[in-house]
Amino acid sequence: MRNILLFLHIVAACAWLGANLLQVAVASMGRSEPTGFQAAWHRISAKAGKSYYMPVGILILASGILLVVTSNGAWTFEDLFVGIGVTVVIIGAILGPTVLAPSSNRAAEAFEAGDQPRAKAAMGKLSTWGLIDTLLVLIAIYAMVAKL
Repeated sequence: MRNILLFLHIVAACAWLGANLLQVAVASMGRSEPTGFQAAWHRISAKAGKSYYMPVGILILASGILLVVTSNGAWTFEDLFVGIGVTVVIIGAILGPTVLAPSSNRAAEAFEAGDQPRAKAAMGKLSTWGLIDTLLVLIAIYAMVAKL
């Protein structure tokens, strides 16, 4: 059971990190694409919060909790790495619907309206918060590996 839970936990963390990195890559490559592509990409990114990141976050949290509960005391909720992991999932769950999705929608609307300054501002906010989210995921992964 432990190996299955750990496998699911690691795959879900990879899915979160991989999606973040893909969003950075596509946003960067998409700058030279027509505004229709850019608007569509940001609309899809906004939808990814509910359809992709939410299930991934739930899987990370559920598998992590089950790993602790079934560890026979090897790990506890008082362990720093567990606290860091839970905190990062909570921050991600807050950032997605309050900052990232609305900023993606604003960027899409700005591209559709041909408002480049507004699109640039929304993308700047996305870049900043996306970087923060990605760094937090990396910190959580390091904490898990190092068992801080």
